[in-house]
Amino acid sequence: MAENKLEGSHILAISDANAERQVEFINEYKQQESSLKLKYYMWLSRFFIFLAVLSLSLFWSASLSLFRLAPQVKVKPFLIISEDSSEDLVRAESIGLNMASKDKITEMFVRQYVEMRNTIIDDKVEMGVRWLPGGIMHLLSAPRIFNEFSKYRDLIWDAEVGKGLVQEVEIINVKRVGGQHSPVWKVDFKTYRLEPLKKDSKSLDRMVTAQYWTASITGVFIRERVFTGRRLINPMGFTVLRYSQTRVEGL
Repeated sequence: MAENKLEGSHILAISDANAERQVEFINEYKQQESSLKLKYYMWLSRFFIFLAVLSLSLFWSASLSLFRLAPQVKVKPFLIISEDSSEDLVRAESIGLNMASKDKITEMFVRQYVEMRNTIIDDKVEMGVRWLPGGIMHLLSAPRIFNEFSKYRDLIWDAEVGKGLVQEVEIINVKRVGGQHSPVWKVDFKTYRLEPLKKDSKSLDRMVTAQYWTASITGVFIRERVFTGRRLINPMGFTVLRYSQTRVEGL
């Protein structure tokens, strides 16, 4: 290491053993300048680390707050009721077991149950959403009733569902049987059955068959059957305890 003094300032130089290479001097000013730059970048990096830690802390605190608030979020569906024949005069009523329009929503579920049970469309995926376990029929039926329906479903699933057959339901009359507080309902309805009828390999016609039916439904509201994830499907826990339907000649 060689040391020289020029005008009161210290100049440091590094020389090799042969002393043939050109000596590059480093003075104290350049050392101080490089030291200041090093300190500047060190503090800058510390500042960015602080900002990153602060951002992560805010993120975690916000996430914990959301997790604490999540159980308090509730879905509260409303029933929109027409006051008369006009579509402009309506009122909204919160759905609950003690609602004033409980009979109206009970009748709605009874209609929906009959329609879902007897409607057939040419789409196995949609029919699975309606008829298979976890579907609408499952959510609206007691276990014994759904097991009975499953036997009927298995009989016609491969033969009719997805084979071009379509069956639509027309509700004719819905009324309560046995008094104002009776859980038994009678439903008169008509089915239109459209079956593909092949005459030859080039033509495909449909045969329409109309049939009349009468169904008896016993339905009650069971609070424990309100499924939180699917409250809009069954917000009051409507459950069918008994179901039977009979074909009639006419209504």
